[in-house]
Amino acid sequence: MAASNTTIDQLNEAAQQTALETFAKFYLNRFFGAGLDVFSQLDKQGDLADINHYLLDNRTLTREELTNGLLTHRSGNLLDLLKQVKVNYNAQGAPETPWQEWYAAQIDKLPQGL
Repeated sequence: MAASNTTIDQLNEAAQQTALETFAKFYLNRFFGAGLDVFSQLDKQGDLADINHYLLDNRTLTREELTNGLLTHRSGNLLDLLKQVKVNYNAQGAPETPWQEWYAAQIDKLPQGL
């Protein structure tokens, strides 16, 4: 199947919302799990700090509440971060490469220390 080359800002409103929800859940898994190294390398606008600040201020909330909170209070930051990440989506808002696979590939590209 050919890649669509559709970026986050080219999606319709419903597909963009799906993309944001999927990404917010993936982001939370990374935040509470193995870290956000790739995103910290790609974020040039400070969106990561704003997102993480919200998560730290609301750490007593459930994952579902945090997801909803990110989508309500930090959707602009999520959208900006996704624009910087430059992932392609299908028409329904799903990334063409699943987030886990994309992240693993990006880790392999990061410069390694001695």
